[in-house]
Amino acid sequence: MNDKILETSEVVRTVHPPSRIVSLTPSASELICLLGGIDEIVGRDDHSSFPPGLDEKPPLGSGIRNTINVEGVLDLDPDVVVAGRHIAPETFEKIESAGVPVVVVGTCCEVESLIRNVRALGEMMDANEKAEELVDFVQRYANLVLSRTKDLEIDDKPRVYHECAFGKYKTTGAGTAADLCIALAGGANIAADELSDKQIVSGDWVAEKNPNIIISQVSSLVRPAEEALRKKRDEILSRPELKKTDAVRTGKVHVSHLSLRRGPRSVGYLLYLGRWFHPDLFEDVDPAAVEQELLQKFYGLSLDGIWAYPEI
Repeated sequence: MNDKILETSEVVRTVHPPSRIVSLTPSASELICLLGGIDEIVGRDDHSSFPPGLDEKPPLGSGIRNTINVEGVLDLDPDVVVAGRHIAPETFEKIESAGVPVVVVGTCCEVESLIRNVRALGEMMDANEKAEELVDFVQRYANLVLSRTKDLEIDDKPRVYHECAFGKYKTTGAGTAADLCIALAGGANIAADELSDKQIVSGDWVAEKNPNIIISQVSSLVRPAEEALRKKRDEILSRPELKKTDAVRTGKVHVSHLSLRRGPRSVGYLLYLGRWFHPDLFEDVDPAAVEQELLQKFYGLSLDGIWAYPEI
């Protein structure tokens, strides 16, 4: 990461509140909209498509794929650009050299980082009260999950293989957002002891680890429908190299929509993980209902769609 990137807290004071925002990371785009700033967003990255209406903003490329159109960003005359920590150094330098402040946020895929981002963007958007309401909501359900999993012994935790949405046998090691979510929900990431960050492994490697549960996602660009989720699940179940794993033998393969892992909706994702890992401990919890509560309370939405499959 470029050493010249400023921490969010050092930048928000200069753009408080901004009237023209380019957001280049989906989790920040969603939070800005939630905090009342959808009208101020004048451009977005390709993956920023939620909540509804955001996809009508001009797309500017993908930070994940390093295809951000810097000239397109600057042509929109933004007061501020919000980006994730994966922003390419050359992209950052071109925007900074044009005199545009850059707010850099961490991942919103795990609780502590999400809360930091909510508060920082709440300050930037002059929406501290709503930000704190959201923090309270997120913390309430994170604490619920932790209260039920914190005393589990290692032998009570299922072995979990997590496969990224964007690559076959691409998994995540210790300390990553996916690893932290798995741990909070009472699972044991099979890659935690050997890998850090993201890495491609093999089917034989996964089979040797013999996970009890497999979790994966479909891209946020895919419509949240059962067909897409089931297709991804069926593909995993059909892999010959995995057929003898406990997860495939018992059908414990679950797929979610990637947007469920990002931003505030990640509380629903944590609850799904809890249900999948420990159905007895989370029998009384309905993740879909919590999702609807969140959407109605903070977004004013009631959405149709299937975001996780199978749900139980």
